[in-house]
Parts: sequence; C-alpha cells; structure tokens
Amino acid sequence: MQVKVFESADMATGLKMVKDELGPDALILSTKTVHSGKLGLLGKKSFEITAAMDSDWPATPTPEDKATPPTGTYDRSFKMQEPSLKDSAPISHSKEPGNHSNIQSEVDELKGMIKNLGQEMTRINSRQLTSPVLTASHDSSLDSLNQRIIDLGISLQTAQTITGFAKETLTLDELSDPFAQQEYLANTFKELLHVSSGIFDSKNTQQQQHRLALIGPTGVGKTTSLAKIAANYLCNHSPSIAFITIDTYRIAAVEQLKVYGDIMNLPVEVVLSPEQFESTLLKHRDKDLILIDTAGRSPKDSLCIDELATYLRSDLSIDKHLVLSATTRENELYKAVDQFSVLGIDYTLITKIDECSSLGILLDLQIRNKIPFSFLTNGQRVPEDIMEADKTMLTKLIMSPSEGSVYE
Repeated sequence: MQVKVFESADMATGLKMVKDELGPDALILSTKTVHSGKLGLLGKKSFEITAAMDSDWPATPTPEDKATPPTGTYDRSFKMQEPSLKDSAPISHSKEPGNHSNIQSEVDELKGMIKNLGQEMTRINSRQLTSPVLTASHDSSLDSLNQRIIDLGISLQTAQTITGFAKETLTLDELSDPFAQQEYLANTFKELLHVSSGIFDSKNTQQQQHRLALIGPTGVGKTTSLAKIAANYLCNHSPSIAFITIDTYRIAAVEQLKVYGDIMNLPVEVVLSPEQFESTLLKHRDKDLILIDTAGRSPKDSLCIDELATYLRSDLSIDKHLVLSATTRENELYKAVDQFSVLGIDYTLITKIDECSSLGILLDLQIRNKIPFSFLTNGQRVPEDIMEADKTMLTKLIMSPSEGSVYE
C-alpha cells in the first residue's frame, strides 16, 4: 500500500493530482486546510490531502512513503474500498526502517475507518436533508399540497392528515411536482373512499328479494331518489318491483310516489303501522325488489327516529340507505349521521351534487363514519340523474367538482 501527501492551492486541484498520480481507485485518507502564516492562523491557505492506493511498495522507500499515519475524514469523490493485503509485500515486525514495521497498524486503522464509512455517509445525508434550504423547500411544498387539498372543500383536519402521510411517502421532487401531487391525491382518495360493490348483483341468502329503504332528514330528495332507483332497476334488471311508503305525514309525498308508480306500472302500498308494513312485505314476497319510502325526520327528533325503528327491524333484512344532501352544512351532516345511526345504516346516498361548488365533504364523511356510498344524484330527471357510486367516479368528482353536473 502506498500512502502519499498532496498539497495544492484548492481542493479541486488537489483531488485531480491524486487521481492523476494514484488512479481513480485511490483512498482519500484525510484532508485538512493549512495556513502558512504565523501560528498557522494567518497567511495563504492551502489544502493537504493524504491519499493511498493498494499496490506493492517500492524496494527503497521514498520520503513520500513515510507520510504520517492517516487521520481525519474521507473525500467521497473517490471510490471507497477496503485495502487488500493480497498483493502486498510480506509484513515484517522488524524494527528496521526498510521493513516498514508500522504498516500493519496502518492497515488495521484503515479497516476501522472504512468500517465506519456507512455511518459517516448517513450523517452527511442527514445534514443535507436538514439544511435550511432543503427544509424550507420541503415545508413550502407541503404547505402547497395542504392548501390544494383544502381548496377542494376538504376539512383542515383531513388535509393535514393527508399532507402528513405525503411527508412520509413522497420525495422532495415529487412534493414539488404538481403532476405527482395530483397522482398522489387521486390514489389516496381512492384508498380512503368506501363504496357498495353492486347492491343488486346478488340476493340475500335468506330471501329471494332485495329490500331497500331510504331514510333521512326532510327535504333531501328521498322520494325522487327512490323513483330513480326503481326506473334504473326496471331498465337493467327486472320489472318485478313494488313501492311501499310509510310517509303518511305528507300527502304530497304519497301522491308523488303514486304518480311514479302509475308511470312505471308498479304497485304503490301505503301503510300506517308496523304490523301492516310486515303484512305488506308478505303480500309482495314474489317481487324481486321492494322500495320503501319514509317520512323525513329531523335528526333532533329522537322519538320519531325510534318510531321508524319499529318498522325497519333488523330481522326484516332491509338495506337502509341514509339520504343526505351535498348542500347541507358540514356539522348538520355529521349530526344526521350520528342520530340516524341507531337504525343501523348500511349505505349513504348523496343527493344534489350538481348544486355544489366543491365536494370535499364526501371524503370527510367517509373518514368520519366509513359507511359506503351507494348512489349519488345530480339533478331532477328520472331516471337519468343518478349514479351508482364507484371510487374512480367519486375521486373525479372530489378533484373536479364541476364534473358533478355532467358526469356520465
């Protein structure tokens, strides 16, 4: 092994000298700045580089070969490799100068330094990552992503959660790239959203018909949504459908449902008690689909919600869809979910998405209760303005709210 000290006016020149004389596989053992002035503190500055290469020693050592054993740090511009003694001259422990008796200790020290190289590189990378410039850039990109999420109508708390995950999973380059941000948000939204997987694709194992009830606050569009579901089922599955309404509080609602029944040639049954409701289900046991309309209830009216529970008993195997309007204020939506949850909600149906400038609330709802979406409506037309929910469509609506009124 040859060890040699190089001195130059600057680091770049010194490294070139090492490379030219010892080759690209040289080991940089140490570097230090040398001042020629008084006490080494003043005067012209120069750089001293101690380097080594794995090769045979010359028969007669030169002054450069007697360099001081290396101390200091490596220069990462060169390939770091553990020196090999395979081709070196035999090491003698003689005290004679010509036999270089201290070479073994030098090799042992080099091995120790190389062993710690990984730790040194980690510290260097850590210092680079936490440098003021990179940290500022990183924080700026995270702030940009956070604001982008908020602009979609998503709550601050949800936005911070998604941004925090991005901080752990995306590189600085990805965080700074708008297209990478877009892809990250699309994938994240899809992971967070829950949807029904084909409500009408399979029948209940205990009965040969689907039973679907729409419940929810007043004025959210339950009766119109029920008619849209019936028309779609009529076109895509079967005409074997019956309407049942237990909404006797509003005469207009009963009349509206009867109009839809006449248009689609479907029976409409009006029931006044839980006993009559159960016998009506039995009457239409041959139907493939039973659609149940309920009176709108205020989330604050717990007595009426309890009364509704006497109709929609769990043993009747009725899928209960909570109907919510996308135009409702966020805190009112959460109250409705909490109050109607005593009925055992299976799905969420969102109406009036065409009337919203942003649909981030859809994501917030899912994070809060994880009840899967079943349908979304985007207008008054029957049966056109209704969609079965799927993750790709929901993600598109959240990221591009203007698509809500024209999505196909």
